[in-house]
Amino acid sequence: MHKVLLINPWIYDFAAFDMWAKPLGLLYIGGLLQQNGYQVELINCLDRHHPELVEIKRDEFGCGKFYKEIVEKPDILKGVPRRYGRYGLPLPIFRKELNKKGNPDVVLVTSGMTYWYPGVFHVISEVKKLFPTVPVVLGGTYATLCYDHALQYSGADYVVKGEGELKALSLVNELCGAGREYNIPGSIDEYPYPAYNLLNNKKSLAILTSRGCPFGCTYCASRIVAGKFRQRNPIKVADEIEFYVYNYGTKNFAFYDDALLINPERHIYVILDEIIERKLNCYFHTPNGMHASQLNCSLAYKMFKSGFKTIRISLETSNPEKQRLMGNKVTSEELKNAINSLKEAGYKSKDIGVYILIGLPGQHIEEMRESVKYVYNCGAMAKIAVYSPIPGTEEWEKAVTESGFNPDSDPLLHNDSIFPIRLGGMSTKDFQKVKAFALECNNMQQL
Repeated sequence: MHKVLLINPWIYDFAAFDMWAKPLGLLYIGGLLQQNGYQVELINCLDRHHPELVEIKRDEFGCGKFYKEIVEKPDILKGVPRRYGRYGLPLPIFRKELNKKGNPDVVLVTSGMTYWYPGVFHVISEVKKLFPTVPVVLGGTYATLCYDHALQYSGADYVVKGEGELKALSLVNELCGAGREYNIPGSIDEYPYPAYNLLNNKKSLAILTSRGCPFGCTYCASRIVAGKFRQRNPIKVADEIEFYVYNYGTKNFAFYDDALLINPERHIYVILDEIIERKLNCYFHTPNGMHASQLNCSLAYKMFKSGFKTIRISLETSNPEKQRLMGNKVTSEELKNAINSLKEAGYKSKDIGVYILIGLPGQHIEEMRESVKYVYNCGAMAKIAVYSPIPGTEEWEKAVTESGFNPDSDPLLHNDSIFPIRLGGMSTKDFQKVKAFALECNNMQQL
């Protein structure tokens, strides 16, 4: 039997926190390979539950800090007055795991944020030292958005763009010389479940009920990374959740969807009704943010009853003109109505987080403060997200033309921690003031 090794790399960054982080795309590939008769193994560098790692404290829903080692900053980030770290398994444990895996036929490496590529390069380098003749295939977000950079510098033998399941299966089959027909799913409903059997801890898992997004937000790369918008059969989604609850004892589920609430009557309503009917008794979280325009009292009530705990809604900005220019996904009034609906269903202010995006091209500090103030007045918690320029998006083009951002710059400069886009003479301190204002408002919200 041919053996395929999957690797989820370390994060190299100034900060990182495990908010139900799972290498879902890689595990979907693993599930498809298992279905087609391959022996699949996993090294998850971001595994906080590795048996040789002292588990770091986690919260009631399974989130927590990664193990961190301070490492030297890349030259291009030397001027940033923050400590740079490698988040994930200590290097000796990783090397031990790599040695234990024997000699795989193919190694598949995934990638996350574009500016996390040092972790990807480090993993590939370690693999090449131990298995110099084994082909390494790189996929994921960085590989898709910075394809040429990955081809030139990563050290991978093959780089795959976009959704990777079918491409990976075909390539592995070719590299292994299997020469056999393989099972090709005709739709996303026919994909096997992700290879969660490979994880050390399954108390919290990720769920994907759809792929892509029907909106065209100017700052988002969902269409580039995930392709066109498709929703799964909601009954099959409920079946999957039930399978994990009864077979793995899973208690917390994080929805990874970019558009969880679209076509609500045919999709999320059905999922929630099934969860309630089956009495699954688990918790749900929405770290990616939901669309306020779809949230009404009926839906909010079902969410509350079925066990939704971490509520995140996307606003980005309260400026009407900017909302229109960024894709017309939400209006301030729709956000207000959504928050009111959630509160009527039983949620408190502290339960409702609203994402505000700061540091956008053409955005000034007063707009950022006004957005925070609006969320506060609506009775919710402001969750600040700093804009990171993403290749291929409209905001990327604006960053280049309006902010003088170099499109050929090292992807390390995409990092939101260094506030990459600045206009009107704004400094890092100005951005920090907005964050401090949001914290002040959130504290008052909880009184």
